[in-house]
Amino acid sequence: MARPRRPKYKKDARVGLFVSCTTNLFRPSLIKAAVHLLDRAGYEVEAPSIQSCCGLVSLRSNELDDARDLAKEVISQFGHYDYVAVLSPFCAKVFERAYAPLLSEQSEELTKITAKFTRKCFEVSDLLLAAPEFGQSLQGFAGKVAFLDVSDAPNLFGSQVASRTLLGQMEQVSVVDLPQICASQVKGAPEGTISPELGPGDLSGLLHAVRSCGAGTLVSTDLALLMELSTHLRRYGSAIELRPVLEVLAGDTQSMPIGLSARVMAGQSIL
Repeated sequence: MARPRRPKYKKDARVGLFVSCTTNLFRPSLIKAAVHLLDRAGYEVEAPSIQSCCGLVSLRSNELDDARDLAKEVISQFGHYDYVAVLSPFCAKVFERAYAPLLSEQSEELTKITAKFTRKCFEVSDLLLAAPEFGQSLQGFAGKVAFLDVSDAPNLFGSQVASRTLLGQMEQVSVVDLPQICASQVKGAPEGTISPELGPGDLSGLLHAVRSCGAGTLVSTDLALLMELSTHLRRYGSAIELRPVLEVLAGDTQSMPIGLSARVMAGQSIL
């Protein structure tokens, strides 16, 4: 299994936060948590008010010309930052795996710009883990937490994502790992462009694992997946709370669990 790509820590590095369409609409508290954590880690973070879609929706619809246009817009909006911190792991995969193939035939200059851009794109938790001794400062959340890992390859030896490592460093948090969800390759998109798919087999096994794990909170890295899962869990009769993992790392216990009141969450202030 390939080792995950990790950033090198640069104190006071300028970081642009790419928030994703779903987060901006339904979970502004997640944006607030990410900004708070990155600031504590020593980065100079900005969340630009105008952001384009990463292009995953266009790729899933096989609208490659639209995806190319969106890729150019994102690179233009975020190319000047030292790092791009991405809230959704699937947006991060689009940046890392899809942009270079999509734009490879545009021009030699754009190819170089794209390669430089993709090298500095990481999930938020990757940048947090890179900060020296950052995990030791995490506090404010206590209890048993179930972690749901979503990846494009089976994790035979446990999750390697940075957010899982950081959770394990929280003194008052006990972590139980749920069965991994393997994301699927998007048809017609560049290799490595993945999207979460909850198949019947995955869902059945996951619901059983959630009921028997004994945790009061379920966390994962992707908001859209958690929103979809919340519907199934409520129908299943589960009372477990669903939260983005970054909110738990930030000690945010004030924001409502996912699925309880989307209208109220959408009306909250971003920062």
